[in-house]
Amino acid sequence: MRIVVLLSILFVIVVGTWMTERRMASWERPILVTVYPIIADQEPATEGFVNGLEMGEFDVVNRFLEREARAYGLTVTPAFRFQLAPVSRELPPTVPGQFDTVHIAWWSLKMRWWSWRQSFAHDLVNADIQMFVLYHTLNDNEEVGISVGMRKGRYGIVRAYARQRYQATNHVVFAHELLHVLGATDKYVLSTGEPIHPDGFAEPDRIPLYPQRFAEIMGGRLPLGLGRSAIPSSLDQCRIGRTTAREIGLYELLTP
Repeated sequence: MRIVVLLSILFVIVVGTWMTERRMASWERPILVTVYPIIADQEPATEGFVNGLEMGEFDVVNRFLEREARAYGLTVTPAFRFQLAPVSRELPPTVPGQFDTVHIAWWSLKMRWWSWRQSFAHDLVNADIQMFVLYHTLNDNEEVGISVGMRKGRYGIVRAYARQRYQATNHVVFAHELLHVLGATDKYVLSTGEPIHPDGFAEPDRIPLYPQRFAEIMGGRLPLGLGRSAIPSSLDQCRIGRTTAREIGLYELLTP
């Protein structure tokens, strides 16, 4: 009986996950996203910035998805419905190196448990996706850590700068990881960060190929020349390419 009960619970979880993913990929209604703002250092400036965040900060992500959906002949308005969790200082489990397979598996289990606990920590509607945004004050070391988006756990971890002038860049990283959760894959060389042609280019057929005018959101960077690229300054500089659109369900909706 214990085995039957456990298998029944597993079946319900698997079916529920599959149905949620199918519903999100259909874009028939807004996807509910809980944003968890987290103070990730001890700087007073970080705390002040995070406490001043408002829900409207993420409207730009909706405008980006709505614009890109129109490029594929679709109307997705709004793409997401965001809700903001109370500010926290509790950090998620540290993300291991991308080539550390054993530690990644263990981290994934810990992260699922941690994110599940966060979903019950506040009086919020149960969301389709959880996005944990860790804010840091910019210092001499401009690296703030690895951002990730996990489809199976339906959560993302975004490392962001606690400065208003860097919010546009924060939105690019946020959108990139959010699309990971929806099924999009990276389209850049892991060792160098350079976008891969053609899928990592917003205009892969452009003549001349360089410089590109826009960055493919999952390519991560704006290609300027062979082996040369730049971080896009905002989502206005980003586009969703055909492969990415197919991965998140936009392109498939065009065909019967």
